[in-house]
Amino acid sequence: MVTEGGYDSLSGRKKVGMLGRLSFPVLGLVAFALVLILFGVCTTLDGNSILKLEGENGTKRVIIPGGQNPMMGSYGMMMDATAMCVMGFGFLYAFCRKYTWGGIVFNFLMCGLCFLWCQVCTCIVHVIFSGHFQKTEINLAAMISADLVTAAVLITFGVVYGFVSPCQIIVICLIEPLAMKINEHIVVSFLSTSDAGGSILTHAFGAFYGVGLNFGLGIKPKHIPEENRKTNKVADTFALVGTIVLWMFWPSFNGSLLYDDASVQHRVVVNTYLAICASCVTAMITSHLVHGGKLNILEIQNATLAGGVSIGMSCSYNVNPWVPVLIGGLAGMLSSVGYGKIAEFLENLGMMDSAGAVQLHGIPGVFGAVAAGIVVIATTNNQYFAADTVWTEMDGNTNGKQFGMILASVLVTLAISLVVGALNGLLVRVPICEQVERKLLIDETPYFEMTLGILYETDQESHQEEKEENVELMADTA
Repeated sequence: MVTEGGYDSLSGRKKVGMLGRLSFPVLGLVAFALVLILFGVCTTLDGNSILKLEGENGTKRVIIPGGQNPMMGSYGMMMDATAMCVMGFGFLYAFCRKYTWGGIVFNFLMCGLCFLWCQVCTCIVHVIFSGHFQKTEINLAAMISADLVTAAVLITFGVVYGFVSPCQIIVICLIEPLAMKINEHIVVSFLSTSDAGGSILTHAFGAFYGVGLNFGLGIKPKHIPEENRKTNKVADTFALVGTIVLWMFWPSFNGSLLYDDASVQHRVVVNTYLAICASCVTAMITSHLVHGGKLNILEIQNATLAGGVSIGMSCSYNVNPWVPVLIGGLAGMLSSVGYGKIAEFLENLGMMDSAGAVQLHGIPGVFGAVAAGIVVIATTNNQYFAADTVWTEMDGNTNGKQFGMILASVLVTLAISLVVGALNGLLVRVPICEQVERKLLIDETPYFEMTLGILYETDQESHQEEKEENVELMADTA
């Protein structure tokens, strides 16, 4: 039944244009067809994966020993990074009781589409900047790179969590990876900035792209029903599982692409491990202080991971172990204060960030870049500040110049992410995309088949939990 204004009074979902409920499958199939066609044009198998024959008649298969393909040594790290995207972010986004399925399932959808589309984007960006066509070789390095790009899109999803329909998600997944690859090329190739763990290339870009996207969508805190923002113990427990998955695999995420340099990869893993341990400790201490002697579960789910974000740019630097501990510890404190104080301030300004991605990825990412710049100024004879890893003062690249390059990289990343994100937000408001009605923001009901029994039981459990929590709170107060 469709009422005035184009809303389906049964599902509560807005029916836009001639496609109606078919907007997601139609646009999804078009997007998949585009990916499939361009995959055939833009990609090829890695040389080590192609079947090779030898002998007089070409009947004997050539066997390549495992030791001759150094990338295979990063297979475990690649799977860790993939698990972070699929499981870590997925469970972390189960924190809202009315969007538990939505957080996990739509995160899963974005992973599948972005993992494929990123390979095509690599080829497109190469053509844009080099002027000649070269197919992307599909190998472990390409798959790891896709994980890093996909993570940025998932971070963006955290900002607009519950604000976008599946149809709009498809459009975001097609635009943001291309924008991120362009930004990455500018930062690495033109500004010679090394960012192995993606402090700005992945985390800050994804967070501020989400801010721009939200601006384009026009979503304000006042538009979101207070009931839909509530969580419960089950949803928060799922989110904690996501936190632990992310926390455990973060060293692999930062070091996975450095398979060709064992010493640097080992340094990245150690520095990331130290930083994320430090943020785990300081985030909890700060949360306890900010909230008058009690821990805030949202900050435990997120701020404890800030060390992995902030150490991303400097994790490859040859520094003493206390440096990543300091950077990670400060990031944990900054992120926890962000959730406790800054988030409320931003909401009062009209900026909405459902999952607090700016507090976990945006602010710590920029902080990590600034910290890396300070390390560059304070350290001498370190050859891993720049992207090519071999610059010296003889090349005219001094520590001061590299510090300036890092700051320029931050500004370029913020500019591209905010502007393209805002344009993307305006684009997904076109009639072809199904919109989310304001009263259904952060509500998965329109997108999943649910029986009245399931809905009734869910509501009953939620009301019972709230009642019990209120009773316990009154008892504590008394």
